[in-house]
Amino acid sequence: MSNNGEEKENFIDKLNKQFTDFVGNVFGESGKDFIEETSEKIKEFSSGAIEKFMEFSDDVIEKLNLNENEQVIKARDSVEDMLKQAGLLKEDEEEEDF
Repeated sequence: MSNNGEEKENFIDKLNKQFTDFVGNVFGESGKDFIEETSEKIKEFSSGAIEKFMEFSDDVIEKLNLNENEQVIKARDSVEDMLKQAGLLKEDEEEEDF
């Protein structure tokens, strides 16, 4: 990952932490807990949606017989790797090969 990407990620992490702290200061511990729980649920929802989209794209690749197209598979694998690095897609114990 480039420095710019790391800086952006660190900025977002800092912003999220500051927001959580702010809510905690305004609404107390219960407000802070609410924000943390909500954040986790949103992350799970986003991860689930991304997972379904990847399943859909794999289905489209298979139905359009693009399994042998190196550019398509390379692009798909690159997107999958980036999503995993970002923590938006879980690592599968058994990876499907296309």
